[in-house]
Amino acid sequence: MGNMFNRITKLCIYLAVFLIPLWFLPFSFEQFEFNKQLLLGLLLSIAFFCWIAKMVLVDKELKFKRTPLDIFIGVFLLIAILSVIFSVDRGSSLFGFYGRFSDGLIGLINVVLLYFLITNNLTAENRLLRTFSWSAFFVILLSYLSIFGVLGKLSNYLSMISDKLSFTLPSVMTGVGFNPTGGSMEVLAVFLAVFTVFLVGRILLESRGKLSGIINYLLLIASLILLAIIDFTAAWIVLLVSLALFVAMALWKRIFRERVGRLMLPILLVILAGVFLFVNASIFNFQLPKEEILEQGLSWKVGFGAATGTVKNGFIGSGIGTFFHDFSKYKPVAFNESDLWQMRFNKPANRISEVLGTTGFLGLISYIALIGMFLLISLVLLQITTPKPKSQIPTFKQLPLLMGFLALLVGQFVFYQNTTLVMMFWLFLALSVVSWEKPVSEKTFSLQKFPELSLIATAVLIVIGLGILGTYYLSYKVYRADMIYAQSQKMALGPERTALIEKAVELNPNFAQYQAILARAYLNEALGEMRKSPEEQDSLALQAMTAKAIDVARNATERGPGQVATWETLGMIYRDIRLVASGAVEWGIKSFRGAIELEPTNPVLHTELGKLLTINNTEEAKEEFERAKGLKPDYLDAQIQSALIYEKEENIDEAIRKMEDLSLEYPFTTEVLFQLGRLYFNADRIDDAISQLEKVVSFMPNHSNAFYSLGVAYKEKGEDGKAIEAFEKVLELNPGNPDVQAKIDELKK
Repeated sequence: MGNMFNRITKLCIYLAVFLIPLWFLPFSFEQFEFNKQLLLGLLLSIAFFCWIAKMVLVDKELKFKRTPLDIFIGVFLLIAILSVIFSVDRGSSLFGFYGRFSDGLIGLINVVLLYFLITNNLTAENRLLRTFSWSAFFVILLSYLSIFGVLGKLSNYLSMISDKLSFTLPSVMTGVGFNPTGGSMEVLAVFLAVFTVFLVGRILLESRGKLSGIINYLLLIASLILLAIIDFTAAWIVLLVSLALFVAMALWKRIFRERVGRLMLPILLVILAGVFLFVNASIFNFQLPKEEILEQGLSWKVGFGAATGTVKNGFIGSGIGTFFHDFSKYKPVAFNESDLWQMRFNKPANRISEVLGTTGFLGLISYIALIGMFLLISLVLLQITTPKPKSQIPTFKQLPLLMGFLALLVGQFVFYQNTTLVMMFWLFLALSVVSWEKPVSEKTFSLQKFPELSLIATAVLIVIGLGILGTYYLSYKVYRADMIYAQSQKMALGPERTALIEKAVELNPNFAQYQAILARAYLNEALGEMRKSPEEQDSLALQAMTAKAIDVARNATERGPGQVATWETLGMIYRDIRLVASGAVEWGIKSFRGAIELEPTNPVLHTELGKLLTINNTEEAKEEFERAKGLKPDYLDAQIQSALIYEKEENIDEAIRKMEDLSLEYPFTTEVLFQLGRLYFNADRIDDAISQLEKVVSFMPNHSNAFYSLGVAYKEKGEDGKAIEAFEKVLELNPGNPDVQAKIDELKK
């Protein structure tokens, strides 16, 4: 029985190390990180239960290995837990932000558990390292097959014979640029850079002529070619800095002494990385997809802004897993000048700035202390195990692990972390501790001497088992919900799509994103009902749908209080239903103010708030439009609304003057021309109105509102034939519109 528990524990550890870099499933909406986190939790929970069961049921004693890093890991984990308790968005802090998943407390507990399982159950690192190397080999192989189009051709072939063979490749695998490490080429590049540094360490310790050394050289060449194809700056920085630091350390400690020629390989790779980094020596012309990544300086500004935003944040941050909140709230106004100003980044440019912002200065200090203690002990052991002058190769077997860890550490200063990279960080950390041997001690608690303690331990084991089973059930519901949600997003807007999202929310009400999407679906159905003629409109159905939209959107703000999108969705719903729901304007104003509190530098939110304020308070509306223009002077919607506010104040001449100025600045922008034409019509300048509206329809032949206004203008001028043509075009674009049909019938009479 004891051997069975031990084998299962080790098997799960080996499977986790092998499968996590490769694992993905096409069934969920997010196909990589979500599935990796669930698999990691499944395997490690089984390993943990078998480990505890062996000690309680078979050995009758509790054995725990104590390492010098345990206290530092415990302190960092404690700070992370405190940050969750006081988080601005506890759901995201606990489970990870939707789409990332690896940045939450559960993800952190998974990798910390991996560390303790390895340090307590493995006595040698070589087999697990070979397992990791095999995993990296398959990652490289799949990446080559994808980049050179082999997977796409294979998918086409399977589709051709699909009548005989029901199996086809998932669509995510068919595109050029697929890789299983995390979906993006940038993640793959950093993974390869770390693996390359690790391989260099393996090669330096290999005796010449061994088969394993030849295999490592082949893997090294394959990794370098892939790195050159992707040509990602952060990956070259990881390769250059980590190997340069290693060479400096090796020369300082005289690790190789009489075999100093072995250092030629890392020196050559440092030169190669420098060439690709500084000379832009890309020799390949593959059109690979690129991930939009936040700038490094901006990431540090966001992290520091979050850590200094409040006293609480200074100590424990905004909450682990809440970088999305930190970015929205603390991004500088200058970000609005970039082409990506409308994007809400949920990933930092580097891991360290995220630790600072989400766990505060205490979290950052404890994290750096953990890394510092590891490096300190490693350097001490390196000094002890430095070979004698006559030795051919160093005896420091931790060298590849130390080099890989160093590369991962450098990577955390220049790139964000996903499940694969985080798992590698804690894997190398744990295996390094295993290789230390001497600084690790064992603490034993005998259960045979104390039957009461044995009874308590058995009861605790039962509770752990039931807790794990309960977690499996909840994980099944969560995964099934995401499968249904993924299916809904492939469908067109309509009742069937809404029903699927409702099912996803029912199975997993904790993801605010599901509820925000469901609220928008309800809103779409309500707007469809509102567009019907009074005779066809079902007032009870309209009221029910608007009530559902509001209730679900409010639930979304409760589930994700720190997410701007939930408050923006609620404000948008109140804005669009204000004609059929009393009090909607006031609630919409409150909702947009809530969104602005979370994202104060977003000009869109200020503009939308100003539109609602225009209804009852034009002075405050002007202030919001001015704030929007101050945040982004070229934001056109704010400029248009700032001009239209004068029409609301019955100063039509000033509104026309400002809109004319905009038309000179934006002569081909249809919205500006349309609004100017409409203002001309309201000022009885019919010919000018027709001239502007004709420009609009020439630029945008499907502009329904412009054709409608043009029809009204032609009718006012007495050109009934042209008016009929314009209204018929509107009817073509909006079939069955009773108001337009009535105007056509009236003109034809």
